[in-house]
Amino acid sequence: MIKVLDYTKNPLTLMGICASECWGSKPSSQIGIDCIESGHHRVLEYPEVTVLIDNYSARVIREIYTHIVGTTRLQSSTRYIKYGEFDYIVPESIYNNQSASTIYHSIMRNIQNAYKQLEDMNIPKEDIANILPLGMESKMVLKINARAILHMAEVRLCNRAYWEFRKFMKEFLDVVSKLDSEWGKIISYAKVKCEVKGYCEEQHSCGMYPKKEE
Repeated sequence: MIKVLDYTKNPLTLMGICASECWGSKPSSQIGIDCIESGHHRVLEYPEVTVLIDNYSARVIREIYTHIVGTTRLQSSTRYIKYGEFDYIVPESIYNNQSASTIYHSIMRNIQNAYKQLEDMNIPKEDIANILPLGMESKMVLKINARAILHMAEVRLCNRAYWEFRKFMKEFLDVVSKLDSEWGKIISYAKVKCEVKGYCEEQHSCGMYPKKEE
């Protein structure tokens, strides 16, 4: 679940106002579009979106932290929040395998029970947190600018990206594209990097595009 907390209204118009100061021209949203298509992407750093991310695993939340430029993040604390009854993500490969599913759910229940037992021993939550799994659901408040969104899409829409992050990326882009028509236009430029460049840079290519040397 992705909930928008705040966002820049009419982002292309803002980009046009900012860029027009460089060119000494009359501001317009078309200038913002021209900047994107001309590769002048610094102006994309002006419009921003702030969202609450929920029902995604701590693993995905951790991966979002690798996107440093153009983002600000706050994550739900394992030091102050009790996680004895945490929810968790079940990958499809495990969900569709009865034996694997039994093992997976058993491990999660054991961790939940261990958390409660350690809590009853008055162990601080910040220390009990060491046993929490990456599959546990976590929350994040993410502030990100449009340039960082397009860059994240280039990397995380890749077929080789982790499936849950691809799911998050698609949901995020869908939510942001519906904020207004100008955000919809910006998000229309959000494409996987091989589609942008016309070739694949990955060492282990999915085969959708030829390798650069080919």
